[in-house]
Amino acid sequence: MKKRSDRVVGLYNRHDGGYCVLEDGIVREHIEIERYTRLKEDGGDSLQYLKDGYLSKNSLTIADVDAWVAPCPDTSLESGVNKKYDTHQHIAKSDIHFYSHHLCHASHAFFSSNFDDSYVFTIDSAGMEDDGRSVSTCGYIASGNDIRKIFDIPNDAFSLGNLWGRMTRFVFKLSAGYPRGHQAGSVMAMAALGDPNKYYDDVLKLATTHFQSVKQAPPGYKRGIYVPPEEDVIHPTLYPYKKIAEDDEKEKFNLAASLQKVSEDLTFDLIKQFILLASDAGFTSKNICFAGGVSLNSVMMGKILKNFPQLTNCFIPPVPYDGGLSIGASQYHWYSVLRKPRKKVYVSPYLGEKYSLKHVEEAIDRKILDVSRNITLQDCVNLLIDQKIVSVFSGRSESGRRALGNRSILADPRSPLMKDTINEKVKHRQWYRPFAPTILEEQGSDWFEGFFPSPYMGFVFKFKKDKLGLTPAVEHFDKTARVQSVSREQNSYYHELIDLFFKETGIPLLLNTSFNDREPICETPQHAVDCFLGTDIDYLYFAEHQILVSKKSSKSIDK
Repeated sequence: MKKRSDRVVGLYNRHDGGYCVLEDGIVREHIEIERYTRLKEDGGDSLQYLKDGYLSKNSLTIADVDAWVAPCPDTSLESGVNKKYDTHQHIAKSDIHFYSHHLCHASHAFFSSNFDDSYVFTIDSAGMEDDGRSVSTCGYIASGNDIRKIFDIPNDAFSLGNLWGRMTRFVFKLSAGYPRGHQAGSVMAMAALGDPNKYYDDVLKLATTHFQSVKQAPPGYKRGIYVPPEEDVIHPTLYPYKKIAEDDEKEKFNLAASLQKVSEDLTFDLIKQFILLASDAGFTSKNICFAGGVSLNSVMMGKILKNFPQLTNCFIPPVPYDGGLSIGASQYHWYSVLRKPRKKVYVSPYLGEKYSLKHVEEAIDRKILDVSRNITLQDCVNLLIDQKIVSVFSGRSESGRRALGNRSILADPRSPLMKDTINEKVKHRQWYRPFAPTILEEQGSDWFEGFFPSPYMGFVFKFKKDKLGLTPAVEHFDKTARVQSVSREQNSYYHELIDLFFKETGIPLLLNTSFNDREPICETPQHAVDCFLGTDIDYLYFAEHQILVSKKSSKSIDK
């Protein structure tokens, strides 16, 4: 008789809500609610989605779950979404183990890293601690199954996440339709075009009024003007910068560059002080992990090892923002509470649903589509070389905000026109937004300075001088790229596709952007078809089933 799995389920109902199923220490499924509702950063009843999804398709019930976990309920916020934990038969709020917000972030980072020990630094807008305080920044020391906080900063004293959110929404006006500053990446993109010194002192003052050493935290902090949330207070504080951004595009870029530089300098200073505090506590490590929404700043993350030569390894998990809290809560319960042995395995980001051929056939049964079958990866490569834009749908969807080959739009990076074409006709976004390359992991060191594996697209690297200009579609204005590396073990089909392109062109990378158009990444085959029809993507390729879809006006492939 097959042994029953030990099963821990993590729930999170707020923004970026979702659930995680951990079985015998392995994350079996993690899905964010936005993938179903098609509303970015959506929250809601994660338990109901769990019941309708993972439990139902695996013939399981609530009784088959051994432990329920979640981040601390945030009683300082309205809405009562946490009451939904009480609305289902056989599970009550009293049955759930709650862990602090930043501890969940830190656990997702450390227990996904495979490091024996590590510094763990979490930084975001705000998160609830066990004692009811709201903090923005925490430092943890981690070893084996243990993870311990040694400092934190209250978010009303300093919050880099809040600063970015307010600047994105109210100064750069980039977040219409995005509830929590989802377009901070646009500001990072602008920063490459600006002078970081132009408004450095202004932004520094905004970020650091009453900002003190972390050695004095928390009692030494006072409330600053870090950009408070009330709109009537925000406008007087930010109005001069809002006016700058509205009146002159060049000055807007300078402001973005200053925000980026200030953020890096403050974060690096905090990390230095954190490492000193850890040393005072008798802890040292060659490793560092990051989580929290600010760790999505891949430009900053790409500079960590260069700025801290005493460190050897840097890790960011697949879902470092609040969408990963359910994973972190599950991992903390498994390893730190239940004291289960650590499993050093690659943490796959492909944790969403997998769809059958039947689902694909139903989605492509449209008179306006041409369908070609038995289309190989080599056929797909030939289309890319022919300067076609190909969206790919394969296997389980990626967790997190970055497409990693299973729900991606791909193109030839050698084309100088491809970046503008996709920005304008597919993604419908600003001209200055860059695209990422996915490179064969074994080729990364030949192309990028200071390269190390980046399977979750978490780090920006500079192109090596001899590679500049070879792939203009993925080369940003500052000669950098946010890189995804892929090995055969991580994603065999995707690695093979890029390897075939490499053999044909001598270029071991492809342009890769998320398969979406201003909404969450496509989850189902139907989402994929809808996005394909609503944009100027040339082909849609269902890789597992070797099915290629084109619009009636396009050229299909006869096999």
